[in-house]
Amino acid sequence: MEAKKLLIVGIDPGMTIGYAALDIEGNLLHLSSSKGIGLNEIIHKTVRLGKAVLVGTDKAKVPRLVEEFAAKLGARIVSPSEDLKVDEKRKMISLKVSDDHQMDALASALFAFREAKPLLDRIDSFVENNNKHPVKNRLKEIVISKKMSIKNALGLIEGKREEDRIIKKAVEQKILQQGDFLRLYGKINHYRKELELVKNYSNRLKNRLESIERGKAQAKKDNSTVIDFREKRISSMETALKSSGIEIERLRNEVKRLNSIISHLDEFHVIKKLDNLGIDELNSRNKVINIVKNDILLVDDPNIVSEKAVEFLREKVFVIIHKKPLAKKLEDWLPFIFIDAKHLSIKEDRYFGFVDKKQFEAEKQRIRWARKMVENYQKEKRLISG
Repeated sequence: MEAKKLLIVGIDPGMTIGYAALDIEGNLLHLSSSKGIGLNEIIHKTVRLGKAVLVGTDKAKVPRLVEEFAAKLGARIVSPSEDLKVDEKRKMISLKVSDDHQMDALASALFAFREAKPLLDRIDSFVENNNKHPVKNRLKEIVISKKMSIKNALGLIEGKREEDRIIKKAVEQKILQQGDFLRLYGKINHYRKELELVKNYSNRLKNRLESIERGKAQAKKDNSTVIDFREKRISSMETALKSSGIEIERLRNEVKRLNSIISHLDEFHVIKKLDNLGIDELNSRNKVINIVKNDILLVDDPNIVSEKAVEFLREKVFVIIHKKPLAKKLEDWLPFIFIDAKHLSIKEDRYFGFVDKKQFEAEKQRIRWARKMVENYQKEKRLISG
């Protein structure tokens, strides 16, 4: 059975309703306007054409008809930050339309497509690189309409792990609210990655400890066979053994501390450490810490900044904890929320830190992070429109 086409719909409500439907590649499938039609007729038209994943409007305040349409079909609404101007809409449309209602509906659909295009391109690239062509449309449907990451959506589709199959069944059968399960699914994946990261690092420390202990045993053996060597050589060996003992004890304590944190990982945020925000530091350290989306960074000196590093981190990191004071000019310019480390209790290792979640969230609220997020969004919109 052939899968339904994914649709991007534009609706212009009013006495005369404009309706436009694009396929997921942005090609026009249907455009019309009519008096007296209602929600049920629009839904009927849409279902005949395919499955709506996005519904666009040209109004900043989403009309009720658009909200009801999206709720009925499980589509995501895309609206502009301010009403689209007539000139804007005319520039979007390259074909002749019959009336203003059709123009508004088509512009709404094209606006939604334009907003989703970067994400659609990333999905296409992911599908091509990972040979996932059979599930491309399903991937787009879930990522676009449910706001999931591409990898989480793929896990949901393939259902290789037991929790993936449970979540998939819950979503498909609509047991409870989909949003609750999708949030749970995202958290499961996030905690799994954090736990895996800490466990891998703990294992590397254990291997290093075993290596040093083997070296210490060998050194003792060698020391017993060189009794007749010069006093200087004996002294050197004793110094090396003493240093090894100190390092072994340090690593034992570190492994013990990490194991304690692992057992209570749900109480901590794992934070990844950088000396500064320069590109050389980022390239060097990222080979070990592997910065991914929604990570929190602990930066020693945030005043050392590279535009390339900022560009890389922009899509992955929202919060940066800093040790040295941050210049006000940089704080206003950089697209991150900054928290002073002196306000938090952080357990640190060479590459990672661990901060209590409740303390972190309280501090984030105190610095009014939501306002900074809105300011960053508005700044990006100005750059795009400029």
